[in-house]
Amino acid sequence: MYADKNNLLHLDGWKQFACLARRRKKLLCMANQAKLQSFRTRPKFKFGVQVPCNHAEAMELDAANGNNNWCKAEETELAQIDEYATFEDIGKHGQVPKGFKKIRVHMVYDMKHDG
Repeated sequence: MYADKNNLLHLDGWKQFACLARRRKKLLCMANQAKLQSFRTRPKFKFGVQVPCNHAEAMELDAANGNNNWCKAEETELAQIDEYATFEDIGKHGQVPKGFKKIRVHMVYDMKHDG
């Protein structure tokens, strides 16, 4: 878009984008996807603490920080699910009873303001 607006598409470094500039809608879509990709993959911080996006990253952060805070948080959440008998664990390959739906467990990581 910048090259098209500033009439740069005939220059050597910009020639590769000439065909994309003709398809403006596709170019906008590609630019938005690139922004989203960088947004999804960059580290997230909240209240000065890096927040993991998955279990593996949580364990890496624990190892890097020399503690097990994320591991303890996961264990606490799973213990509360068991304590309240929210779900019944039938195993990874277990048969789901009729009238029920299989729900996979996943963690959503976040940081509270009080740490």
